[in-house]
Order: sequence, then structure tokens, then C-alpha cells
Amino acid sequence: MKTYEKGDELPADYRKALLHLLTFQADSEYAGAQRVGENLQFAPRPEEAYRLAKKTMEEYGHAFYLWTLVEDLGVDVKSRMEELRDNPENPDPAKVNIINGFRRSYWQDQFQCWEDVAMMSCVATPAAVIFLGQYTKCSYLPWARVSERIAREEVGHMGFGVWAVKRIIEFGGEEARARLQRRVPKFIAMGMGMYGRPSEPGTVQSKYFDKYYDMGLKIMRPEDCQAQYLELVQQRLQDVGLEYVAAVTPDYDQRIGYAMDDAELELRVAGAA
Repeated sequence: MKTYEKGDELPADYRKALLHLLTFQADSEYAGAQRVGENLQFAPRPEEAYRLAKKTMEEYGHAFYLWTLVEDLGVDVKSRMEELRDNPENPDPAKVNIINGFRRSYWQDQFQCWEDVAMMSCVATPAAVIFLGQYTKCSYLPWARVSERIAREEVGHMGFGVWAVKRIIEFGGEEARARLQRRVPKFIAMGMGMYGRPSEPGTVQSKYFDKYYDMGLKIMRPEDCQAQYLELVQQRLQDVGLEYVAAVTPDYDQRIGYAMDDAELELRVAGAA
């Protein structure tokens, strides 16, 4: 696999693909931090509020680290942040590119109480640990280095979820455990859908995935990420005394960004370039 350092001349196709992936992750990290911060309204005690605020800060940090890489490639990141800051309800898809799950309209339907907040970090965040961890081995070395820090912090966010779930059970007993258990399928579906649909030959998604994979910008196929996630999430559920639920249908809608078909994707990449 050919690798590139900061300042290296990048092939045109590689640069375009790199910018699409980096802006998508950076914009989504900022939007995700906005949404996580909004969940402070559900914190039941000061310690929970403090720990969630720390997670929020780290999510903003992820956006900052990645936008720094994007800026080094000549893209105006200040305008991207301003769009997300000024239009949190519905940022312009011509200006930023975020995962559907971090749009406020989608997020609000998923989070109604502190149990949802805790279960997201405990059950869905293991998917982010697997997915984002792959970039530590990608071909663009500045991204690989930044991803090492992001991956460590995502492991910490998963630990926050385990802690938060145990606290809910500690204070709420078996009734609280039952409320958490009812939420297991919802957040497994979220975690399973985080990687996108399997990379089946002949699909539009596979067309772009294969390109990224060949360039070393993607290291794992979606189905491999999902298999590792299911193994990890079963361990986390066992840690907190909840039961794994099998045969859950992945929620692919939350993975979808604004750019889906060929025309939209090319427009988005051109805008970032």
C-alpha cells in the first residue's frame, strides 16, 4: 500500500476521495458533538452531566483534529463550522456533509431519556470504535496519526456508556434494568447500520468503497466491521448484565449522508476540492 505524508503531491483521484472522507467525518464529528451536548438535558445527576460534557468536548476535538487536516489540503473549514454552528437544525447539504444520524430531526426521535443516552454509548459506540479504528492504518499518514487519538477517546466513550448503564441499574434496580433491556435492539440496529450496507459487487456503494479500499483509505469492508462489532457489543452487554438480542435489522438510514447517488457524491467532492 502506497502511503502519503503531509505536503506530498497527491494523485487527483486520491485527493478527491480523501477530501470526501475527511470532510464527511469532520463535519459529522462536529454535528455529533452538537447532538451529544443537547443530551445534557437528560443527565440525572451532576457526575453524569460532567462526564457527558467531557465526551461532548472530545467530540468537538475530533472535528478540530480532522478539520486541521482538511485545511492543510486547502479547504476552507471556517465556513463549514459556521454553517453547522448557525444552522444546527438543518445545515445546508451544499456546504457540509454529515451522517444522517447526527441530523437533529433524526436524533431527537432516538433520544428521549437518560437510558437512551447511556445505551447509545454502551451499545452503539462499540461500532464507532471498530469503524474509526480502521483509519489508524490508512494510507494518508496524517489521518492515521489523528485517528489513533480519536480511537482511544472512542474507547473511553464506550467506557462511559458501560459506567452510565451500571449507574442506572445501581440507582433504579430491576425496573431500570428492564427499561435498558427494551432499548437493546434499537441501539444494536444503530451500531450495525453505522458501516453502511454490505459491499456487494455491482452496487453504487460498492463502486466507491472498492475505490477507497484500493487506495488504502478504507481498511475494512462493512461486513467485516459489522462482524467485529457484534462480537464486541456482546461483551459490553455481558459486562453490564443485559442480554444480547439477535436477528436485529440494521438501521442503515442513520448511516446515510446527504450525498447518496453518483451525481450528488461527485458534486459534494467537487465542492470540497
